[in-house]
Formats: sequence, C-alpha cells, structure tokens
Amino acid sequence: MEKKDLEKALLECEAHRNAVIEGFPGVLIFFDRDLKVQWSNHAAESLFPDVIGKECHEIFYPESSRCDFCVLNEALFTEKIESDSLKVAVEGEKESVFDVIVSPVKDLAGEVSGWVLTAQNVTEKYNLEKQLRHVQKMEAIGTLAGGVAHDFNNVLTPIMGYTEIIRLKLKNDKYEEQSVFESLGEILKAAKRAQSLVQQVLIFSRTSEKKAEPQYLHLIIKEVVKLVKATSPKTIRICEDIDESCGQVMIDPVQIHQVVINLCTNAFQSIGADHGELKISLKKGATGKYGSEWLELSVADTGKGIAPEMLERIFEPYFSTREKTSSTGMGLAVVHGIVTHSGGQIEVESQPGQGTVFRVYLPLADKEEDVKQVLAYDRFESGSGRILLVDDEEQIVQVIGEILRNLGYTVSGFNSAIKALDEFSKKPLDFDLILSDLMMPDLTGMELSEKITSIREDIPVILLTGYSEKLAKDVAREKGVYECCMKPISMQQLSEVVAKVLKETR
Repeated sequence: MEKKDLEKALLECEAHRNAVIEGFPGVLIFFDRDLKVQWSNHAAESLFPDVIGKECHEIFYPESSRCDFCVLNEALFTEKIESDSLKVAVEGEKESVFDVIVSPVKDLAGEVSGWVLTAQNVTEKYNLEKQLRHVQKMEAIGTLAGGVAHDFNNVLTPIMGYTEIIRLKLKNDKYEEQSVFESLGEILKAAKRAQSLVQQVLIFSRTSEKKAEPQYLHLIIKEVVKLVKATSPKTIRICEDIDESCGQVMIDPVQIHQVVINLCTNAFQSIGADHGELKISLKKGATGKYGSEWLELSVADTGKGIAPEMLERIFEPYFSTREKTSSTGMGLAVVHGIVTHSGGQIEVESQPGQGTVFRVYLPLADKEEDVKQVLAYDRFESGSGRILLVDDEEQIVQVIGEILRNLGYTVSGFNSAIKALDEFSKKPLDFDLILSDLMMPDLTGMELSEKITSIREDIPVILLTGYSEKLAKDVAREKGVYECCMKPISMQQLSEVVAKVLKETR
C-alpha cells in the first residue's frame, strides 16, 4: 500500500473512531495510566466542562478528595471490566444517577495503557424503580394488614385482661405482691411485643433508602420472621433455620426486609387456604458455583409450585402465575432488583404440586463492624435536674412525668406547647432540659425547640416521636435538639438518654 493510501486509510479510521465516540449517547472518557483524562466525547463535555487533565473524583465529586471506593481504582487493581452506580450532582440539576463501566485499554505489547469510562444517565429509570418498589411494598403491607390487626388484638388482650385483674385484686384488697408483680410483667411483655410489631411495619413501609452498610443478616432475618409469624395465616406453619455464626453483608436493612417479606408473601399466596409450611433458612458457605464467601438465604414453601414454562419469566415485572389477582405482579421483580443491585444472585427451584424454593446469595462484607450491644433491662440511671415535659397526650405527660420523678428529677408537665412556651418564657432559668413530643397540634417539637432556644440558646432539647422519621442531625442541633427517641420509650432508655444529655450540657 502506498503512503498516500495508507494516510487516507488512517484518516478514515480516525474519522470512524470519532464518529463512534461522538455518536455514543452517554458519557465517554479516556483516562491515561496516571488516571488523568486524555480525551472525552461531546456528551461528557456538556455535563462536565473542562475535564481534560482532571482525575475521576474531580469530575464527579469536585469538592471531595479521592473516593474510598472508586470503580476506576478497582479496574486499575484487577485490570478487568468493572461497573458501579454513582449518584452525581450535575450542575443546574438535582442529583443524577449514572451506571458506570470502566474497561482497560491495552497496547500492542498487552500492557494496560489507560482506561475507558462510559456512563449512562439512568436517573429516570432509578426513580421509576424506586416508586415501583414502594407501590409493591404497600401492596405487601395490604396483604399483611389483616394479620397485623389480628396480632395486635391478640397483644391487647393480655394488656387489658391483666390490667383488669390487678384493678380487681386491689379493689377487693385480696392480692399478693408476687402475683401483681407477675401480672405487670405480662403486661410489659405484651406491650414490648406490640412495640416490635409496629416497628417492623414502620421499617417495611419506609420510603427513604439507607446507604448499604455491613449488617449481621441473621439479626435482620429474625426480626422480619417475627412480623411474618405475626401476620401469616394460622393454617401455615413457619419454621426457621438461622445460622447465627454467619458474618456480615453489605446491605440496606430496609431493602432486605422487603426481600424477605415479598418472598414470604409470595409463599402465602402459593399455599392459599390450604394447610402448608414455610421454611426460612440462612447459612454460610453456599454450595454450587457460590463459595464460602457467600451467604445463602432460602425461602421454601409447600405451595402449588410453578410450571417449568413460567419459571424463566418469574422475575419479569407485572408477570404473575395467578390468573385472577389484584397484585401488581412486581413482588419478585422488586426482589430480583434489590438482590442484584446488592451484588447478589437469586435462583428459584420449583415443580407443580411440589412447592417452591427461592435462594438468595449475598457476598460477605470485606470487613466486619461492631454491633452496639443492648443493655439489660431494669438498669436505670437516676439523676437530678428540672425538666419541662410537653406532650399533647395527657396520659403520656402523666406516665413519663411519673417515671422521671421516680428517677430523681423535678418535672413540670404540660399538654400544650403554647402553655409550656409561656411557662418557659416566664422562668427560663428554672429548667435544665426540655423533653417534648415531635408532632403536636399547636406547635411541633421542632418549632417549640426553635422558640425556646431563641430565649435561652444553651437549653438542651430531647424530642419523642411515634413515627420513625429521622431528623437531619445538623438541622436538629441548630434548633437545640440533642436527641430524638422513638415512642414507646422504656424507663431504661429514658433514664439513659436524659442522663447522657444533661451530662453533655452541664
């Protein structure tokens, strides 16, 4: 080939390369061996101006230093194709989600000479999936609602029954201290069961997502099993085989709640009105193509089973094996999405008339983190101080006030935030701590805290809430809020948090 023809061929090759690069609808960036940008396409430049010579984190997270985990660094280490999802604040827009793939580029000698990063904006898809997960979650809650009501009535029965027994014994002056003490213990046990049931429903119905963190899966599964047992048809026997020696996995606890609930709901629907069995298992060291560094969570039922021709479609959105159903058909699709997004795999084994087994495989976390130990009950921290107590429920003011007085505190209680604010305005130096409900009709706890701290900025505030909505810590602290605790709160928990805040602020 003549030099002229060779030059023409090279120019055509370059033109084709540029056409491919600029025709690619997503972001396309080339990094050299020093992880600096050498070139990028028009789509990248329109989103991230002046990228040439910059490092990866300077493009996606300009205000931060190098990321603790970076898909580019991972590709650098493995010299393989790596992928991840990134949430990025694009200028002029809200936070966007990108699916990123990094591929090594090798020279003629087979050495890596750089990396190509491609990124597709999947924000709309991400938001739709998030909405669908929530819709399906509410659908599952609807399925469980009858069971929740049934179990809650079962919880209320011993609370009301033992309370009436104690009142009768006290009225007739025919009681033994031990008998009353045991009855009170049964009331407390039933109340804690109700508290656990409400917490599980709130966790499952939460719309926000937490960042994946190292979690002991057996602890989460045991909590979900409590809810499943409480809400399942009584014709279904629930067994569990949980290996407590399993390590931690990187997971969002809310999402693994949804995975287990969805699989159990699917099992209930498969068994139907028949008598049957549901078994939930967790073990370390999965078999087959998954090794010892994986956990296997399985949910097995003795239901109707699934026909072979339907198995390959079982995880498709809107697909259902039931002909007449009010279901959205999103349950198993959501499970599949959560598991794969968490770096796991899911498999199903079923035969018509022989039941179904779903197996979820999740990789163990690289490192384990300590789990905060819960202290034993009946260990109370007494103290001294003057507390302004506010709640629009008079019974709550009475019972929490009585608890605090028994712990050694002086308490002024109000069932009106306006009246409490008026009292504090008159005597701002007469109190060491404000303990207030979060949601009240005249002023919210946050509004009350803001007004009180405008009068005296060093007064600490603790908020109590009946709903598990987390407050932004920095915003709360600016308004004087040091702690936010869930109702119902035990005497031990209350004693600890009050003593802790007073110790920090005195």
